[in-house]
Amino acid sequence: MKNFAIVLIFLSLSSITSAQHPLQTGSLNIFESLAQPDSVTQSTVIVHQDNRLELAMLGRSTNATHPTTRGFRVQVFSSNSSRTAKNDAFRIEKMIVNEFPETAVYVNYYSPFWKVRVGDFRTISEAQTFRNQIIETFPNLRSETYIVKEEINLPDKN
Repeated sequence: MKNFAIVLIFLSLSSITSAQHPLQTGSLNIFESLAQPDSVTQSTVIVHQDNRLELAMLGRSTNATHPTTRGFRVQVFSSNSSRTAKNDAFRIEKMIVNEFPETAVYVNYYSPFWKVRVGDFRTISEAQTFRNQIIETFPNLRSETYIVKEEINLPDKN
């Protein structure tokens, strides 16, 4: 019985040190760790994915092609009505795109709300000017239209 206890303790300590070994090997992220050969079979895992997924999982920017900054958008719709919100959001998006084709329109779902936000404005005065145009064009959206601070896309440099 004493020998069994000694062997059990040895195996426990052995497994603890081997479990800690990958943590001590350095700063491999999950993708780099999977690409390392297995110690027993020498097998590796190959992950085929969009590079932006890895960047997002590692907390790095995925907007290398579209730089962003803090700015403003005009919110024209927000609803959590489970029956109609999604269809209403896309209907309003279509109306805005038809009337203001050069302006970006963003339809987002932030559970439980569907939201439609318009524009990428660097200043609040630009956003206010556009808000006034929206209200003039679509007076029925007046009560739901206001300016929000948000991460905006900067225009492409051509």
